[in-house]
Formats: sequence, structure tokens, C-alpha cells
Amino acid sequence: MSVIRSVAGAVSLAVALAACGGDDAPSGPSGNNGLTVSASAANVFSPGTLDITVGQTVTWSFSAVDHNVIFNPVTGAPQDIAITRNGSVSRTFNTAGTFPYVCTLHAGMTGTIRVTQTGATGY
Repeated sequence: MSVIRSVAGAVSLAVALAACGGDDAPSGPSGNNGLTVSASAANVFSPGTLDITVGQTVTWSFSAVDHNVIFNPVTGAPQDIAITRNGSVSRTFNTAGTFPYVCTLHAGMTGTIRVTQTGATGY
């Protein structure tokens, strides 16, 4: 009986830990190292800020609601993402820097990608 309780306890702990992924934790498919930003039907980008290193690719996952991704026009910013729904679009970041973006369809819907050199700390 104690073995069953131990296994049940371990499973419960694993489920609880998996459910605790906060807004700042990257998540998503392994094809891009889990670097996914969700554009939700609640008009929020999640995570709001994503930290990556130069050369990594971020995938925006779009719900059934129209969204776009418009980057501030700064050196190294990737191409904007046109209005999209029910799909995903990826961008690779080849320049270190901070890249804020907005969805121009929904006031207040913003996000930021912070890109550092491999092994660098701070921004």
C-alpha cells in the first residue's frame, strides 16, 4: 500500500509542477527549443517578456482571434507578422538587443523579446 501511495504522490507532484509554469517561462514545441509566445483570445501575449540568445527562433502561436506582431523599427528587429489566426509564425533573432512589439489590433497588447549573446548576462 505504501508503494502505491509513493507512486501516487510522485505523480501528483509531477502534475502540480507541470501546472506551475508562470507567464515568464518559455513553452511550446521542441522544434524551436520551446520558445513560444501565445497570442490569446484574451488579447494577451504570454509570456510578456521572453529572454533568448542570438540565433534562437521564437514562434508566435495564434488563437482563433486575429492578431498581428509589429516590432519597433530598431536595428536587428525581425520582419513584422501580418494578421494571423489559428496558426503559428516563427522569427529568428540574429542580433542582440531588446525588441518590443505590439498587436495593433488590440490596445495594450504588447510584448518584448530580449536577446543576448550566448553566455551573456544582463541587458
